[in-house]
Amino acid sequence: MKCPYCGKTIFAFTGLQEAQKFQKHLNRCGKNPDNTLSDGKQTVSLGKRYNLNDALEVRAKSGQ
Repeated sequence: MKCPYCGKTIFAFTGLQEAQKFQKHLNRCGKNPDNTLSDGKQTVSLGKRYNLNDALEVRAKSGQ
């Protein structure tokens, strides 16, 4: 599957492993709009943590 924000491809053997890797990637993804806040001068990392259900919802919304 591909990250809907940065386009990185995530590989795994099973669906559960893929979801867990996607969750881990979402927590680190720099292009994820939920992770950063910018006012034009500064960019601040908010550090929103995704759980497995949140990651699956993002995946479903992206149509994958």
